[in-house]
Amino acid sequence: MDNLSDMLWIEMRKVIRSRMPIWTTLGSLFMPLGVALLILLAKNPALSQRFGLISAKANLIAYSAIDWPSYLILFDEILSAGGFFFFILTISWIFGREFADGTLKDMLAVPVHRSSILLAKFIVTVAWSAAMALIILFFGLVMGALIQLPGGSFRVILHGTTVLAITACLVIAVILPFALVASVGRGYMLPMAVAVLTLIMANLIMAAGWAEYFPWAVPMLFAQGKSYLTPISYWIVFFTSLAGMIATYLWWKYTDQNR
Repeated sequence: MDNLSDMLWIEMRKVIRSRMPIWTTLGSLFMPLGVALLILLAKNPALSQRFGLISAKANLIAYSAIDWPSYLILFDEILSAGGFFFFILTISWIFGREFADGTLKDMLAVPVHRSSILLAKFIVTVAWSAAMALIILFFGLVMGALIQLPGGSFRVILHGTTVLAITACLVIAVILPFALVASVGRGYMLPMAVAVLTLIMANLIMAAGWAEYFPWAVPMLFAQGKSYLTPISYWIVFFTSLAGMIATYLWWKYTDQNR
């Protein structure tokens, strides 16, 4: 793993000098902002009457998020689905931009092991996604405080944030195989399309009752507090993540990178 620190520095410089962290973070903040706005509208009927269908949606959410425990559960569920897409954006950009910009051959020509290049990319992906999750969590707590939800004891908020942190870790784990999708697709579009299909499949498998064995459904089940999750479910997530990383390495190592 020689030159890993140099590759980390290079990948971090790419991220810092791009606008992607700003856009992905701003986009992800619409998740807690949207939930808080709907709850605020539901708590103010006179104001919500002006918003038609939005008012109806606000009432539905308000019934399930009228206090801090319910709000945090709903927030965790939204992170498991919405956060999945924003984390997919990060890994698609980190791995797909080398193909889109035509810099892959130049990168592979330098005297650095491909394992170091890939490991640096995976580390930056995890760090970027984790930082985004922390920002979303902080903004969500601020929104919950601003709309003055009841039942916000330290124990409740600590439990909710712990669940959200674990949910974020599970989501980050299941997006790592999309590095292979971005590499095979040689860009950004294929991983986004596969992500949509994956969520559709996750919902179908949940309806069939086998979701605990489908790695991309496990984060949502955990966020919902489903008791039938077993250690096998978490091992499936772990091995899916590991297999995705290994497959990405083998693809980068043995595929002819002719463009």
